Amino acid sequence: MITYQTENIGKSYEYRSNCHENWIVPPHIHEYSELAFTKEGATTVYVDGTKYTVPKNHLIFIRPNQIHEYTNETESSMRCAVFSNDFVPLFYSAMVGKELKEPVIDFSDCAHILSELDQASPQDSLKICGLLNIICFNVLKRGNPSPLRTGTLGINACLRIIEYISSSFREDISLSDLAKRLGYNEKYLSSTLHSLTGMNFRKFLSSYRIDYAKSLLRSDTQGHLRMSDVAMQCGFSSINTFNRMFLSLCGVTPLEYKKQSLQS
Repeated sequence: MITYQTENIGKSYEYRSNCHENWIVPPHIHEYSELAFTKEGATTVYVDGTKYTVPKNHLIFIRPNQIHEYTNETESSMRCAVFSNDFVPLFYSAMVGKELKEPVIDFSDCAHILSELDQASPQDSLKICGLLNIICFNVLKRGNPSPLRTGTLGINACLRIIEYISSSFREDISLSDLAKRLGYNEKYLSSTLHSLTGMNFRKFLSSYRIDYAKSLLRSDTQGHLRMSDVAMQCGFSSINTFNRMFLSLCGVTPLEYKKQSLQS
């Protein structure tokens, strides 16, 4: 199952970076951009179903809302950074209608820029912004931006679904409405989403809503929220649908989940 990382969405000028050894992360997506730089060994990454090996002193750039995962098929020491897209608006303006034909990029001569970025304080947004733009300039220069391939159109349709759901999942939305809004055939959108995620539209939408519900339940330490309030805030039309979907996706009821989170 693909996880949508709700911690990587919606904030301004947010940057986080950590080192990892033989990192394993199951398939996931998020709104932010991501850089993975290999310090030793080789990092194995799958992006939109394609396998990439990132050798020492190379990085891979992962665009917002690309499905990706890290495996331990190879020994590696790497640094992963995620950042909100408002740091690099000109980069994304230049990438409209394009993709990186070579997303794995040799950065051996620019490793000092990454080291300087590692040492920047999370509060020093101006410095982080400058360094990220230098990095993205080199990504653009070396990554061979090319027009989107025909074979990526299905993926791009799926990403447009994901982008819309990520910003509108609390509203009353349907696959039919989404197809009209995005200009795609409804059956095509449905089959594309299922082929890439293994989930139909309703279940995929519900997974976003349930993730948000879990965050509300964890933060309600004083017990002020009623379950019906949580259901409505997450976009569910009824408490019964909310309870049924929560149990299906999490294996426990919302009330049981809340009790467990308060005890942990």
